[in-house]
Amino acid sequence: MFTAEPLKLNWTEDLPIHWNDASPFKTHFLNALSINFPEGERFFIDAIKPFKDQITNPAQLAEINEFVKQENWHRYLHIQYNDWLESKGFPAKQIETDMNEFWKRMTERLSPYARLAATIAVEHITATNAEIFLKYRTNLKRLHPHFEQVWRWHGIEEIEHKSVAMNVWNVIGGKTSHRRLAMLIVLVYYTYYMTKNTCVLLHSESNLFKWRTVKDAYNMLFDPLSGIVRCSAKYMWDFMRKDWHPDQTDHSLFLKYSKV
Repeated sequence: MFTAEPLKLNWTEDLPIHWNDASPFKTHFLNALSINFPEGERFFIDAIKPFKDQITNPAQLAEINEFVKQENWHRYLHIQYNDWLESKGFPAKQIETDMNEFWKRMTERLSPYARLAATIAVEHITATNAEIFLKYRTNLKRLHPHFEQVWRWHGIEEIEHKSVAMNVWNVIGGKTSHRRLAMLIVLVYYTYYMTKNTCVLLHSESNLFKWRTVKDAYNMLFDPLSGIVRCSAKYMWDFMRKDWHPDQTDHSLFLKYSKV
């Protein structure tokens, strides 16, 4: 059983602008991810709530409650994070407003069933990213300690609650074909907005069209050992199996890391 644990940090301290390996791209890629979280986490919470009355297993209900607590703590921390970005002159509020509109449209246009399917897909992506990030310790060592705490804590909690949405899906009899379709659509939107928002942040400080940006983007995304896109491909393919479940991937080693 996992437990929601708050992470409270001092965002008024003197923090470096390029806190990830002194790299604008590596920093802003994760900044773009942070900006997406406040409304995204709310979407995930609201996607599960309509089906809660169909859950009769006390242990599963307890996990749903902890999932909601964890996602709310993530929202709280990333709101602070995004406020810090804005205070440093980055267009975080502009991007956040655009993302809020996106999540609002998804909530209005999708049925509860479709929102749950989308949540399963996004939770799988975030758990996969967390595994890649935590698996290669050099990823953590390159981060300023303040942000290392943020992303290690968030990553471990994503792994902890990776199965909650899928377990609800199984209870309500969700179809494999709909889950697969949700992942294909989510990957398109995820790729588009991560690319767009990272570019907006880089452009805001005139670092978009620089050789180091291209080089760091390639290394972070396509490095043979720890590139996010390259290493995620297998996990995205696994998701398409009829018998797929998040618990088939053993993350017990990563859960031994302290969150704080």
